[in-house]
Amino acid sequence: MTELTIDNLLSKAKNKFLLVNAAAGRAKQVSEGSLPYVDNFDPTNPVITALREIAAGKINIRVMAGPTKKTQELLMSEEEERPSALERLAREGKKAAAPKKKEKKKK
Repeated sequence: MTELTIDNLLSKAKNKFLLVNAAAGRAKQVSEGSLPYVDNFDPTNPVITALREIAAGKINIRVMAGPTKKTQELLMSEEEERPSALERLAREGKKAAAPKKKEKKKK
């Protein structure tokens, strides 16, 4: 049985964030009925089972590729259509300021 120390677990992942995400994802699979890959699993706690699988080397943690170019293009086109909050406030400020000046001149 491998020990569940943070140093042992971090040797399997590049950082704590990846380790936590991998353990959470595997714990969800175990809780939904997936069979554990280790013999000494904890039937009441899927997180411990997932961490034991990672420590034993049964689960490989890898980073998937980032978003595709199509996704980036879609995000850029949506951002271009919407003005920023600062631009909207500036436009609203100009519209609101113009009628006030006219009202003062009418009085």
